[in-house]
Amino acid sequence: MRALALLLLTTNANATKYTLEALLARVRSDYPGVTAARANIDFANAQLSQARRLWWPQGQITFGFTLAPSIHCTSGGLTESKLDPLHNCVDTSCIADNHGRRFSKYPPGWPAFLALGALARIPWLVDPMLGSVLVFLILRYLEQRMGKNLVNTAGTLLTLCLFVCYYTASLRAHIASALFIFAAFVAYDASQQRPQCSRLLLFSAGALLGYSSMIRYLDWIPLAAWIGVVLVRRKMFTELTFFGIGFGLLATGNLLYDTLLSGDPLQTPTALNHSPGIHDRLMVSWTGLQLTGVRLINLLWVFPPALLLIVLWKRYQASPKLNMYLALFLMNIGIYSFYPAGAGGPGPRYLLAYFPFLILAVVDVRRWINHDCGALSRRLWTLAIILQIVGSLSFITKESYASYWRRDLARTVRQTGHGRKIFFLETGTYPASNVGDLTRNPPVMSSAKNLYFIWCNQLERNALLRRFPGRKVFIYEYPGGLHRLADS
Repeated sequence: MRALALLLLTTNANATKYTLEALLARVRSDYPGVTAARANIDFANAQLSQARRLWWPQGQITFGFTLAPSIHCTSGGLTESKLDPLHNCVDTSCIADNHGRRFSKYPPGWPAFLALGALARIPWLVDPMLGSVLVFLILRYLEQRMGKNLVNTAGTLLTLCLFVCYYTASLRAHIASALFIFAAFVAYDASQQRPQCSRLLLFSAGALLGYSSMIRYLDWIPLAAWIGVVLVRRKMFTELTFFGIGFGLLATGNLLYDTLLSGDPLQTPTALNHSPGIHDRLMVSWTGLQLTGVRLINLLWVFPPALLLIVLWKRYQASPKLNMYLALFLMNIGIYSFYPAGAGGPGPRYLLAYFPFLILAVVDVRRWINHDCGALSRRLWTLAIILQIVGSLSFITKESYASYWRRDLARTVRQTGHGRKIFFLETGTYPASNVGDLTRNPPVMSSAKNLYFIWCNQLERNALLRRFPGRKVFIYEYPGGLHRLADS
């Protein structure tokens, strides 16, 4: 039950320094009648207290819950009393609010990893560890399929691409998705090399892709479609069955999760999110095509060597392997062209799941330049590396600047001195952030030094001040605006 509640209410991109036992002990304090679901909402609140210690943009890590003490578990699911004044005074990005029931709009695969990290008290280390495994798999695959002499080339590209390093050091799910997809590809490739073990390897590939579908809903589709078509064309229907069984065993976790949330296994959290307009929807639209162009421009910004695939295309005799790498990456671009809600930044993060295949394609071009090309192509490679360094430095400079200004609230709060305080937020903490960027309250609110709420109506503010008496009260407005109200 503890693990189930944790998976239901831990969000996509957060972590905590609190143990599960301490989290559950929290249930017995502050608000009577609140059950384990409340504790897990508190669990997510602790995440920013650790994230604040990192030099990371607030908007890139706050996809969590803020305390909502009226949420509780019943045999019929999650319910909430809207009479509680906190209901309208907490607001968090990427949280579904379905008739008063609040939960993450993301699938449960990534929160499960963060939960394990939280139990080990190293949630901040989950993405770096997964990123290290991903780099190892890429380099190992290159060594076995292309030769040891190209391992240094791939290592150089991965090291210089600070876009990849940025997400490897983050709390987002994209590196985990990339790892499971590439591991599935490695298992599929091994099945082609070792026919005697093909069924087991394809079952493993399916299982890895199945779990990737529990991390991000769309990323598994290109590789699954590629493997399925190859097996059908070769009439390997038994192997296809093993692949499908492996995929189904893990992917059905999404159906169980959906059932626990809504009672309908086919109704995803995104469908319950009720986002306005085009958010959380797949569609054919002009906006989707425009955003695809933006993603491609961002791709060339963070990884300029990809231009070599275009510049040298007519001269370069593409191998079947290269065609496969490019086809998978282009299929990933195509899938997200149906998602017009946003370009997905910083950088082209929606393309990160298949970024290893783009790395492999560029390394293959480098192999050709080393063996069959003249001075011009070698100069183009040198220019691409220079552009990579410039692009990475500009990317990390831009994100460092954004990180600094997203810390405006923390700097402003420090100016208020000692004592217990309440801050009502009229705005977010950065021009690109709305007021829903709000996951800052610690688990035990009654003993917290500072509390943060959105600017709600007068009746709700009065109820909050009565609930948390004896505090100085301020109104925050970006940038650096702070106005004193009467004490609670």
